[in-house]
Order: sequence, then structure tokens, then C-alpha cells
Amino acid sequence: MKRNRNVGGVVIGGPSNDLVSAVERFVYRRPIDEGEKVEFEFIDLKKIALESVNISENTALHKVLDDIAYTNFYIYSYDDLDWIGEYSDFVGYVVGMFGHMQLAVPREFYRKTDEGIIDARNKYRDYFIGGLRVLVGSAFSHLWHRKQFLFDFNARLAEEISPLLKSEFPSLAKDGQLPRATYFPVWVDNLLIHRERGLCHYCGGPAALVSLPNQTYDIDHMVPIASGGTNDATNLVLSCPECNNKKRANYQVVPDTFAWPTRS
Repeated sequence: MKRNRNVGGVVIGGPSNDLVSAVERFVYRRPIDEGEKVEFEFIDLKKIALESVNISENTALHKVLDDIAYTNFYIYSYDDLDWIGEYSDFVGYVVGMFGHMQLAVPREFYRKTDEGIIDARNKYRDYFIGGLRVLVGSAFSHLWHRKQFLFDFNARLAEEISPLLKSEFPSLAKDGQLPRATYFPVWVDNLLIHRERGLCHYCGGPAALVSLPNQTYDIDHMVPIASGGTNDATNLVLSCPECNNKKRANYQVVPDTFAWPTRS
């Protein structure tokens, strides 16, 4: 499946909202049933975390969303037709999904015979799978602004990195730690400045405002590298130098308005 960064994309609702809910259940370990629990266990989070040694537009969160979208929307609902009563049910699903994917519906899906519909399904498998990237991008665009969720997601990645030994995983800088990025691409700077509106993630003071000259800012890891954090773009925030120096290798979370309240 083609994967891409879609930070500035449009949140389109429908199945992308379902995808957001599913990845929340994954991160917070709250599967809705045994089937989803098994599905989540097949997501290779350790591999995804190790790949986050490098900064990529295809973030760790994109990869998890991709896995969930492929399973839920393609494997369970497009490839496996045990759920349908009539083939018209499948056509209704496909037409609706293509609409959310912003793709034209191939006319073959409007055939009257069951055989014709099955032929259309087989012919357009790759077309359907390719369209899932729109849903992944939409879900990511929503989650990109939920920094509490991003922190919790990266804490899950850190759980995978922290126990690893460099003798077994040569890509580590040392036991339980990935190498720290020494350079951040311009697109990372631009995305963080845009999301934070030029303000420090921690204190809310100016860090990179266009209207103020001669500012300096840092890019900080929410989950520190020393604690198993990764260089994934979802783990990065804009920080003023003062806050970054205070934080060092410690955790410091700033809850956002999208975070669910903690029940006592």
C-alpha cells in the first residue's frame, strides 16, 4: 500500500473517524473484543519503533493506521464477503468507501449479476487498497494536533525500545536507546512551527514567531531518547531553549483539549 504524510490534509469523517477510534483503542489497550485484540497483537510495533531511528514522512503512526485500515476495511470488508447477505450489500459498502476515498466508482460495480460484481471486486482490489491512504491521511491529520495522544503513542513505542540490547539490535546507540537525530529536515521544522503557531509547546511563550526577529528555538523529543523515545516526527515538539534546558531527559506532558479525562 502506498503510504504518505498527510499532516495538512482534510479530515473527512466516516471511516477515517472509525480509524481514529481504532488506533485509540490500540494505544490505550482497549480492544472491543477478542477479534480486535488478536488483530492488535499482529501489529509489529517493535519493528515500527526500530524503523523510527530515521525521520520519515511515513511516520510510525502512519504505519499503525495503515495496518488497521488494511485489516478492517480491506481484509474484513472487501476481501472477505462472509458478512454480506446480498451482493448489493457489498456494492453499497464499496460505493460508500470510494466516496470517502474521493475516488470515482468504477462502473463495473453497478453490474446486475453476482458474477459481474465479483469480477469487479477482483479487478479493482489494488484501486481500493490505494484509496485507503486517503483515510489514513485524514485520520493522521486529526491525530497530529492531539499531542497528548501523540505522547501516549510514543510511550508505547518507547516500551518496545527500552528492553532491547544493542548486541541483538545493532541500530541502537546503546542498550534501550536509539541514536539521537543530529539533523531535522526543513519540512519537520515547518510542520512543527505551523502546528504550534510558533509557540513553545511547554510554556506557550514565543519560540518561532514570524513577527519577532532573532528568535532561537529547539526541537524536542516528548518521550526522551534516553527513555526509549524515537526520532519519529510524532514525538517532536517546538520548544524554547529555556524549557528544553529545564526538561533535559525528563518527561513533561502538556495535556491538550482533545484528551479524554482520567477517571478516578
